[in-house]
Amino acid sequence: MNSLMNRFFMFFRRFKKLVKLIDKETKMKTVIKSVLGALLISSLIILLPTLILINMFIYTKLTLLLSILLVILIMSWGFLYYFFYYKLLKNYHPKLEEYNTLLPQLVESSFVALFFMFLGIIIISIVL
Repeated sequence: MNSLMNRFFMFFRRFKKLVKLIDKETKMKTVIKSVLGALLISSLIILLPTLILINMFIYTKLTLLLSILLVILIMSWGFLYYFFYYKLLKNYHPKLEEYNTLLPQLVESSFVALFFMFLGIIIISIVL
């Protein structure tokens, strides 16, 4: 049990260290550009499947299944957003290519996906 906790704390120390290195290299202007660009790209990618799923709600027998698929689609939006965010940051700052941005990308997108999952479960349990 103790070694599991040590690995967990080492993992988050590495995560914090990488985030500090990335924050040191970036500027506010490029971060804002990356955020807005990632929001736009990921929203456009998720828009079409979301609209198709929402239009399928006319089939009342599939409401629960479609609701679960919609929550999964919204959870995947967080992963897409952070993928494009770090990809755009690397384009603006070539020095970030040296750092492994996969770890912060996965950790932050997992937190967002967990938030959307809990929110989706609460909404589905209230509505259905």
